[in-house]
Amino acid sequence: MFHLTAATDGDVHTIALTGELDHRCTPRLHEALTRLRLVAGDRLVLDLAELTFCDSSGLTAFVVAHELAAGAVDLLSPPAKLVRMLRTTGLAELFTIRGADQGRPIR
Repeated sequence: MFHLTAATDGDVHTIALTGELDHRCTPRLHEALTRLRLVAGDRLVLDLAELTFCDSSGLTAFVVAHELAAGAVDLLSPPAKLVRMLRTTGLAELFTIRGADQGRPIR
């Protein structure tokens, strides 16, 4: 099961992902990203604290998010397995990866 919620506070847009992000669910994430209509100076936060699974289509969706946000993307509280996938694929360099406390980056 997959669920997402989106919220905007000024120029910070947050999408919280819950459950399993796979090829069946990524179109919903793409749609949510498109609806945000990000502009220069905006920041996108993907809250991944409740994400339980992510396949390659999910990684691709994160890259799309990076492109739409002109590189201003924080991954908040990603599961350890996802962090390993991002590092292994070289994608970790595209994002600011933060713990739940939103403190300093963990990479």
